[in-house]
Amino acid sequence: MLHEVRALQGATPRLVDYLRARLAAVPTRYVGELVTRGAVRVNGSPGRTYQPLHDGDQVALDPAALAALARVGRWVAPEPGRLDVVHEDEHLLVVCKPPGVHVHPLGALRTGTLQNALVYYAGGRAETPWAAWRPRPAQRLDRAASGLLVVAKQEAVAAALAELLAANRLSRRYLATVRGVVAEPAGTVDAPLGRDPTFDYRRAALPLALGGQEAITHWRVHERLAERTLLEVTTETGRTHQIRAHLALIGHPIVGDTLYSHPPPAAGADRGSTSAVQIALHAAHVAFRHPRTGASLACSAPPPAGFGQVPSVPA
Repeated sequence: MLHEVRALQGATPRLVDYLRARLAAVPTRYVGELVTRGAVRVNGSPGRTYQPLHDGDQVALDPAALAALARVGRWVAPEPGRLDVVHEDEHLLVVCKPPGVHVHPLGALRTGTLQNALVYYAGGRAETPWAAWRPRPAQRLDRAASGLLVVAKQEAVAAALAELLAANRLSRRYLATVRGVVAEPAGTVDAPLGRDPTFDYRRAALPLALGGQEAITHWRVHERLAERTLLEVTTETGRTHQIRAHLALIGHPIVGDTLYSHPPPAAGADRGSTSAVQIALHAAHVAFRHPRTGASLACSAPPPAGFGQVPSVPA
């Protein structure tokens, strides 16, 4: 698997950094291991982790070492598939994730994720791991939810996006169809969240003194339907399952959300038995100042067909 280094434009990256940027199918935490085990050669000699690379250098990878990573799940298989790209430039892209798809490989689930499709989109293939860039999703979005995600193409851009998120300067607006008719026109849920002591995959209102984390969600009624309400939702914080848990807390769980339905899952319930394939939660709008160009960037995407009429089907 020979690769020629090119288009460095005067830069002299270290071998390990170049590999982390271009071996998109190999998780970054395992890239250094390839070098230290002698699986990478530069111009015919064993590669050194921090050696500088130059245009024209020949980098060779040991196929057996890559195959070994794949066998133990240390591999993101490039998979062709439809990727709904809403915006793209040389630094980042914004994609719309369908419901029922994990963002990253998780546990035994190594295929069919958004990251598998992104690695293929970046140029990775089963026969060669080299890609033009490494996809770095900047946000989280539950498997059962749909909507917009920002994906960085470079590590520095990913770090800049993380700073925007931490400062609440990456604006996100969601649509959520909830059970029941919400009477008030708008409201705010300010309730710290932590792991539910009866079912730790689920989040529950938990005081800060007992390990809860600050969580603030704003909502307003967009449309009232028969026995359901369509809400527009924004958040000030980004806790796991925050919108799902907060809307259930006010008595209006999201349509299709079996994990936060009432009554809650029984103690000892299997995680799979409480996970819906699709819930009526959609990240419809994202806006931020581009970390490289400084321009204001705003993207929107409509919810999937059948949104708000989602059956509660176990995963």
